[in-house]
Amino acid sequence: MGNFTTAERRWFWAMVLFALLIRLGAAWYWQDRTLRSGATFRFGDSHSYWIMASNIASGGPYQYGSENSKIFRAPLYPLLLTPWTVIPRSWGPWEDSSAILHSSESSGPSPNGVWWARCMGCLFGAVSVACIMVMTRSIAGSHLALLSGIFASLYPGAVAMSIFILSEAVATPLVVLSCTFFLFGLREKNSRNQAYAAAGLAFGLACLARPSWSLWPLVLIPFAIVSAKPTSSSDLLRHLRSIGLFCAATTIVMTPWWIRNYTITGKFVPTTLQVGASLYDGWHTGASGSSDENMNFVLPFLEEQQVEDVMLAKQGKPLESTFEWRVDRRLKQAAIVWAWQNPSDVIRLGLVKLGKMWIPMPVAKEVQPLVRWSEGLGYSALVAGAVIGAWCLRREPGAWLAWMPCLYLALLHSIFIGSVRYRHPGVLLLCPLAAVGWMMIIEWIRRRDSRTAQRQTDSP
Repeated sequence: MGNFTTAERRWFWAMVLFALLIRLGAAWYWQDRTLRSGATFRFGDSHSYWIMASNIASGGPYQYGSENSKIFRAPLYPLLLTPWTVIPRSWGPWEDSSAILHSSESSGPSPNGVWWARCMGCLFGAVSVACIMVMTRSIAGSHLALLSGIFASLYPGAVAMSIFILSEAVATPLVVLSCTFFLFGLREKNSRNQAYAAAGLAFGLACLARPSWSLWPLVLIPFAIVSAKPTSSSDLLRHLRSIGLFCAATTIVMTPWWIRNYTITGKFVPTTLQVGASLYDGWHTGASGSSDENMNFVLPFLEEQQVEDVMLAKQGKPLESTFEWRVDRRLKQAAIVWAWQNPSDVIRLGLVKLGKMWIPMPVAKEVQPLVRWSEGLGYSALVAGAVIGAWCLRREPGAWLAWMPCLYLALLHSIFIGSVRYRHPGVLLLCPLAAVGWMMIIEWIRRRDSRTAQRQTDSP
């Protein structure tokens, strides 16, 4: 904020407040609508996060259900939810709601606790908008920071990810923050080490919230090396050392989780033991490219593993690691074998997943027409503007970083499953380029109208 003038700071904080109020309004609407339907959550994932957070609050084990789900979820989001799981039902605006009195979950999670958790997500969402504006100022100047803030504040996908009880509520701001620091490192050589270290800390936390980001350095690091344009071997080595700081900072953040997983399994588990299930969800006979939300396909694998464990026990053979680890490995191997035997289906499903993820209009039937159209138009406007903006800033160091998350998410979810939900962090990061692109469009229209008016004035 040190580079902003006094007037720019006022506009900056006004936009952050605007983003927060937009999200709080959306959260209120969603909470009320959800409770009136007789539920507390709309997503199964939300319930699992809340249960694990409740276990932490009560001093219980960090697991979902049985002891065979100790590495079911990454820990950051449940940790952040923990205070809200103990909020009394009377601490908030929802206690006397008739919808709650008729809720089938009236003895379950406190609606007011859930409300405050949504408010926390709204605050994190406002932080994302602040980072977007700072990023825009770095690559395009302060005059476009406000426009990018408007885009980030109003983009429906970003608003939705702030108000749902899903890990994206915290993971998305952390990814945006990490990219902001990384962009500073690319553009400011004198502070590159500090910027990359800060980016690594934020990225490590993002992985502890949303493990699907753990492979992001495979895209980010090559991009950083190319964008830095090293002029000599010594310059390249200095840049590699800075990237090493990014990796070291990430490792420091994630090491406690790795140690904890190793003490349970005796194996190195970098994220969770749901990778096998997620991979099988995308690669198996009958896969559609979408997720089986109930994960019913896991049940036969659980039964097969139990039978095998009993057989090995009768033979006196030791079992490798934990039951949870063995099931994850079984699912992973089954998915890989199927993919190896069905390469054409892998390609077909990959294209289907890309279509499900990047088509402008969400295809899910439960999405209301208003939401479908607002998301489709908002997404299309951002992408169109970002294409033009990327071309305009093609010589600006690091400007194309905004497109890299979209590339990464496309590659990742062509393997796992595709859904509009998973594109939102990447689209949000397009806002700086979209601001540049739309300003260029506006300027072109102004110049055209000016030339037209001039010709009309000059004509006899």
